[in-house]
Amino acid sequence: MADYWEKRPFLIADAGAILIAKATGLCERFDLFTPDAGELAFLADQDAGHPAYVKASLFEVDTTQVPSLIAQAYGSHNSPRYMLVKGPVDYVVDGGKVLHQVDAPNIPVMEAIGGTGDTITGMVSVLISGGFEPVRASLIALRANRLAGLLCDPTPATRVFEIVDRLGEAIGKVIEEARDNTS
Repeated sequence: MADYWEKRPFLIADAGAILIAKATGLCERFDLFTPDAGELAFLADQDAGHPAYVKASLFEVDTTQVPSLIAQAYGSHNSPRYMLVKGPVDYVVDGGKVLHQVDAPNIPVMEAIGGTGDTITGMVSVLISGGFEPVRASLIALRANRLAGLLCDPTPATRVFEIVDRLGEAIGKVIEEARDNTS
């Protein structure tokens, strides 16, 4: 996999690609996974060959267990170096170590809006492709996604394109804020 390129691409997997990577034993050949808590539970359960066979129900994962699930996924070699775990609290992970947690702004309605995880994966992909290192790109993507949600003031009827319309503004503000905090 990806061995024939002159320069190996940075491989990112979300959702179905994560499931395939685990099923084929290729998790460590990727660079970054962007799972939600349910997908993380699948990675953490070393005996599960399919999400339907995870010991804990994918739909009943206690999100306070995410740090433990991260450790289990790394312990069973079902993860790449980096992970960006999406949920009520987002986690940025490098080599099994949680480096950052993002929980604000807290916009619970965003959990029910289909596609918000895809926006995070898209942003982190673009940022890494543009030269940001993976941890910083992950942190920017997570913060910008939450800020874009705040800027569009979502309801359960909000469609993901309404959040996408605010991403450029949100990314700019997050990067500017980070620059201001380091100067």
